[in-house]
Amino acid sequence: MSSGFTMALAMPTTLKCTKAGGNKRLKYAVSAIQGYCEDMEDDLLKIWIERHHSLAFMMDMECLPSNRLMNIKFKTWPAVARYCANHLHIELLKQPAFHRNLAHPIERTFFRMDVMMRDRNAEKELSKYGGNKHWRKFRKNLCMSSIFPCFIQRPPYEGPLVDGCTACVALIRGNQIIIGNAGDSRCVLSRNGQAVALSTDHKQCLPAERQRIEKARNATVRVRGDAPQIDDGISTSRSIGDLKCKQNISLFPQDQILIAFPEVQSEEIIAESEFLVIACKYAMNSGKDCMTNQQVVDYVRIYLKAVSILPSACLLALIIMH
Repeated sequence: MSSGFTMALAMPTTLKCTKAGGNKRLKYAVSAIQGYCEDMEDDLLKIWIERHHSLAFMMDMECLPSNRLMNIKFKTWPAVARYCANHLHIELLKQPAFHRNLAHPIERTFFRMDVMMRDRNAEKELSKYGGNKHWRKFRKNLCMSSIFPCFIQRPPYEGPLVDGCTACVALIRGNQIIIGNAGDSRCVLSRNGQAVALSTDHKQCLPAERQRIEKARNATVRVRGDAPQIDDGISTSRSIGDLKCKQNISLFPQDQILIAFPEVQSEEIIAESEFLVIACKYAMNSGKDCMTNQQVVDYVRIYLKAVSILPSACLLALIIMH
C-alpha cells in the first residue's frame, strides 16, 4: 500500500475494475478505483479458492512508495505487490504445518517473500514489473549483458531496496477466518451489523513498533506533520520488500526497522457473521477524510440489501467510500 506521499491528481480518475466469483460456500466481489492517486495503487487483490480443503485465500496487495527527488516526490511501483500476488499463496501451500495450525505457516511465508526476492532468481520477474528508473536501468543492463557477455558484466542484484508492499490475507478454513496482516491495510468482519476488527494498523506511532524501529536504527523516529515516518517517507512499520530498511546483519528479521512479520488473528464464523471486507487505508482508517470500520460495514450492508448482485453492491460501496 502506498504509505508515504504520492502525487495527487487535480481530478479523480474514475476508471474501475470489478470481478466476482466463488463456490458453494463463498461468494466474493473485488472492485478497485484509481481516484486522486497518480497511479493505480490497489495493484492486485487476488482470490484463490482451493476446493479440496475448503480454503479461501484473499490477498489485499498494495504498493509502497519508491522515493524520488530527495523525499519530495513519491511514486508507487507494483513490482513487489505483483511478485507476492504470484508467489505468496504457492509458498504458503508448501509449508509443512499448512494443514494444521495456519498461524505459523502464514508468518513463515511472509518472511519467505523477502528471502526469495533477495535471490537472483527473482530478478527477471521483479524487473519486468518494476517501472521506476532503477528497474528500467537494471533491465537494460541485464539485457545487454546477455547479448554481449564477453564485454558487459551482469549487473549486481540487491533485490527491491525501495519497493515494497503491505499485505492483508484472509484464509477461511471450515468455520474459522484466519487473518495475516503486515502494514496498514485493514480487514473487518460484519457480525449482525456490528464491525469486528480483524487487523491492526501497523504504524510507527504504536509504542511497540516505534521502540523496535528506534532500537534498530539507533535514532528517534522522524515526524512529518502529525505522522511518524521512516526514511523515504514510509509511514507504515511493516511491509514485504523495502530491503533497504532490512540490512542490519546484527539483527534478526523480526527486529529490523521494517519487518515483514504479520500479525495473525482468527475469528469463528457463526450465524451472525455476514461478510468480510478487506480494503486499503484510504477506505478504512480512523484518520482524517477516511471511514471507520463501522461506517464501512454500514455502507456495505446498505448496498447489499439494495442490490442483489454482489459485484454491483461492491462497486457502489467503493464509489461512495471514495
